[in-house]
Parts: sequence; C-alpha cells; structure tokens
Amino acid sequence: MGASSNPSRTADTRDRLIDAALVVVARDGLGEANVKAIAQEAGVTAGLLHYHFASKDELLFSAVERAGAEYIAALDALIAGHEPAALFDAYLGFAAASLHAHRPLFALRFALAVRAINEPALAQRLAGGDAAISARLAQVLSRHAGRAKPDPADEVGARMIKAAFEGLMLSWLSRPDFPMEAALARLAAAVRAAV
Repeated sequence: MGASSNPSRTADTRDRLIDAALVVVARDGLGEANVKAIAQEAGVTAGLLHYHFASKDELLFSAVERAGAEYIAALDALIAGHEPAALFDAYLGFAAASLHAHRPLFALRFALAVRAINEPALAQRLAGGDAAISARLAQVLSRHAGRAKPDPADEVGARMIKAAFEGLMLSWLSRPDFPMEAALARLAAAVRAAV
C-alpha cells in the first residue's frame, strides 16, 4: 500500500519529517542538516522524505509555514479570548512561552532569514508570515488602546515591536547566557509606556 493511499498516514509522516527537521537543524545547524540525518531522525528512509518533499529546502519551508499557521491561529484565539485591558499582558505571556516551547523553530526561522538577505524568492516566501504576525500584533495594540481597528500608528508600532522582539530572540539564540526574561520585561515596560 503506497503512502498516498492513506491521507492520515501521509500527514503523520509529513509531520514527523517536519519535526525531525527542526530537531536536526537545532542540533547540527542549517548548513550541516542533511536529508539523511533528517530521515534518520524521523525513522524513515531518505527516499520517503523525497516522496513527501522535493528538497530539503521545501521541507524546511514547510516547517516554518506550518509553525507560522499554528502561531497565527493561537494569536487569533488569544485576541478573541481576552478583554482589551488584559490582552497586551496575555500576548506578552504567550510570546515568552512560545520562545521556550519552540526554540528549534526560531533557530530555523532565523537561519532562513539570513539566507533570505541574498535570496529574494525566499524573502518573499517568508514575508507573508511576518506580515500576518505583525497584523495580529497591531490588533493587540489597537485593542489595548481601546480602538476597534488598528490605525497606522498601531501598524508601525507592531512592526517595531516585532523587530525588537526578533533582535532579543537572536541574542537569546546565539548567547545562552542572554537574560531573555529580563529583556522581555524591559521591552514590555517600554511598550506599555508608549501605548
């Protein structure tokens, strides 16, 4: 029976491969992560990996896209489930918890972002997820300020906060002793003072 004859099994295999790719990239680095190591981590053959993904890059992009979709869905639920007065603090808690829960994913995302500097097609592919996350953060800011819809200042503020947060994440990923919790608290205090 072929892998495509059972959609559930196919999805499970794709998910295992994506999860394995995150583990291997976090452990070995993007440049050293190879199809054989990813397949071995997932408990499948390299041929099965290529059955599901045309290349290692497609597998890595799929990992980032899957995680981005899950992150956006969680943000949407967070926005819908909190009163405006509590939303900003709920967002900060969610963002901090996401860091620790998804460290390998963030390492992969940053590695791809560095590649995107010189690869416009990759930059364009990553831009959609970035824009969606910034749009959700603009909603958090507008609701925190008592507005039903984000205004241009919320949109710029969201992009600035996202950029600052990414800078902190990069420091945290590259330096194990970086005081991430203290840095996040300072960033939150600055944002609260600004909004």
